[in-house]
Amino acid sequence: MTTATISLGFIALTIAAYSAGNWLYLRSGKLPVLQPVLIATSVLVVALLSAGLPYSRYFEATAPLHDLLGSAVVALAVPLYENVHKARGALWRIAFATLLGGVTVTGSALLLGRGFGLSPLMERALSTKSLTTPIALSVAGKIGGSVPLTILGVFVTGLVGVTLTPFLLKTLRIDDPAVKGFTLGLTSHTFGITRALEFGSEAVAFATLGMVLMGCASAVLLPVIFRLL
Repeated sequence: MTTATISLGFIALTIAAYSAGNWLYLRSGKLPVLQPVLIATSVLVVALLSAGLPYSRYFEATAPLHDLLGSAVVALAVPLYENVHKARGALWRIAFATLLGGVTVTGSALLLGRGFGLSPLMERALSTKSLTTPIALSVAGKIGGSVPLTILGVFVTGLVGVTLTPFLLKTLRIDDPAVKGFTLGLTSHTFGITRALEFGSEAVAFATLGMVLMGCASAVLLPVIFRLL
């Protein structure tokens, strides 16, 4: 088979696996443990193991999908523009929450790394775990992080975030869609935005804002922090 055929096959399998996962998620009444991404990933892992193919082969073959991530992130500016008036009214609170979230993410990564004796590569991967994949990979390149570990950290963090965050917000009796969305975007990047769709356009707008601000702040500060360490 040609390289193009293999690439199209992997892309088709990825889309089909996600579509099947999304169908199951909706049919289950949106159970948090049946996230479409988790199901799609499980299917792809089984397929790669069964075929005896390395992840690097799959990663290269699905490069067109990676290229679309940046465009998808830019498109999320539309709901943010529609709700920009409310964002302006909460500017200082948003800035403080972003700063606190960034410090917590980076600080927890360093503490986990030092506490469990993790390698520098794992510390760097953990520090980018709450960033969306394109930004996380860019930051990882600047701080000397491992691409596979970075992707794994982003995936696990996003999955855990969209599973636990809504439950925690419900426990705290937080019903404001803006708060729900911003928390999801800040902690779970694009996973969080996908989950925010369930809470309406305003939640999506603030989830996008949280993801973007977290990404911008980390892209600037993380290289400086690791250069000083």
